[in-house]
Amino acid sequence: MTAKARILLIGYRQFSELINSVLPEFEQDAEVIIEESVASRSIDYEALVHRHQPDVVASAGSNAVYLEKALSLPVIAQPVTETDLIEAIARARRIGERVHLFTFTGLNSLSSRLFDALPALSSATIRHDTYATTDEAAEKLYAAIASEAPDVVVGPSYICHLAKERGLPTCLIYSKDSARALIEKALQRSRSHQLNRNRRAPGEGAQSRQFVVYSPQMTRVAQLAKTYARGSAAVLLQGESGTGKEHIAREIHRESEFHNGNLVAVNCGGIPSELFESELFGYVDGAFTSSRRGGREGLVARANGGVLYLDEIGEMPLDQQVKLLRVLQEKCVRPVGSTREIPLNFKVIAATNTDLEQAVGSKHFRDDLYYRLNVFRLEVPPLRARPTDIRALTEHYLRMYAASYQVPCDPSSTYDCIGKDFEYYRWPGNVRELQNFCERLIVNLASGSALGDLDVAEVLPELGHSLADTADVAGLLQEQELRAITGAMRQFNGDKSAVCRELGISQTTLWRRLKHIESLNEGHGPSLLEHS
Repeated sequence: MTAKARILLIGYRQFSELINSVLPEFEQDAEVIIEESVASRSIDYEALVHRHQPDVVASAGSNAVYLEKALSLPVIAQPVTETDLIEAIARARRIGERVHLFTFTGLNSLSSRLFDALPALSSATIRHDTYATTDEAAEKLYAAIASEAPDVVVGPSYICHLAKERGLPTCLIYSKDSARALIEKALQRSRSHQLNRNRRAPGEGAQSRQFVVYSPQMTRVAQLAKTYARGSAAVLLQGESGTGKEHIAREIHRESEFHNGNLVAVNCGGIPSELFESELFGYVDGAFTSSRRGGREGLVARANGGVLYLDEIGEMPLDQQVKLLRVLQEKCVRPVGSTREIPLNFKVIAATNTDLEQAVGSKHFRDDLYYRLNVFRLEVPPLRARPTDIRALTEHYLRMYAASYQVPCDPSSTYDCIGKDFEYYRWPGNVRELQNFCERLIVNLASGSALGDLDVAEVLPELGHSLADTADVAGLLQEQELRAITGAMRQFNGDKSAVCRELGISQTTLWRRLKHIESLNEGHGPSLLEHS
């Protein structure tokens, strides 16, 4: 049985409403997730793709062009046919005589001869403007309103939205026929995407999601994650930003009895208060003035049968916490405007980079919600506290990006060239920062540079900041090395073989580390080398 196509549609209000009106025709073949947005650099579309895991993205006009550049997934653009344009002008003519038409410059399918002939096809006075970006669209619309005061505006959904805000009647340039054509084309691309994905070798394409475990600390975290995946009890992940909490959440989801359901991620600090209930709980048709026709399923309901991942839970305002608490307690949700409660069954994973226990004490976090979430707790150590993971992670990401950019690279020999700097770096951004460094190295190698010719200090200037002076190095070593090695030496009473086994390092590496610490710590305490 062929899986339903997952299509992420990104567009403004009228466009999304038009698409929504034809979706019942495709409900057997497609699952369409609609995100109302105008493409801009302020929105993390990669995060949207990561959250919804679509096969393809669908959009229109300048949105589609922007998304094609920003995303690696296929982006399907809404077509505008000559029939669409003529019908929109005809509708506009019934409203007023002075019609201002706006079209995106990328509409190559429409002939310039058609625009020249439009005045002859109608008794209306038709003015036509094109735009390349949403900012240009807004500027030209406002200039048109100021100079000629059109009776009606024809254009894409964002133009129509801006015109409506100025009190002008509008006609959307798209039609239901072109909306159907968009979904059909997205279905075709989605099936092709699914086919290619199924043809990949096992493990291929999933490297970026692989949970790399090497150090004893993370081995223990992985073991606990597998244990806590059992049953429906909540799991709280605590750790600095970039330590891999979302990777662990995916592992818990994969190992849990809810693995066949969705993993739905919610950025708890990123939802405005006025949209909180409609985003999380959904709404029914006509729930409020600007609600979408047919209503909208909330994020919590999407997690039914799966896992609800509450990211940055510590950033959630208190007034939102109490609303979430009720849903978690009752395991049911009532969409905005509805009188019916929907029963739910899902597992909750919450993540935070703050100390929630301290936040409870300072009254910034509800204690009842804290105890609801803190059934099982996993502390994810920062990368600087588990230095033996650095090599394994670096080689993993070098291998992954070398395959992605099709760059020949031997991860082991590459690490040998940069490993010393990586091991002494503080990693304030943790694993996420290390991943970024690896991609930056591979991209520079992709430009034709040989590793030996690469100026690592220029490519990764952050490394030099942490090695600016010996005091910084000493502080870093004492934090990383003394915490791990000194603790292990005391635990095993100086048994170096046991220390090596515990830390996952060789005797040679341990001896080198001890000598380095000794040189930095000379005259300030007992010698670690004296242990036998």
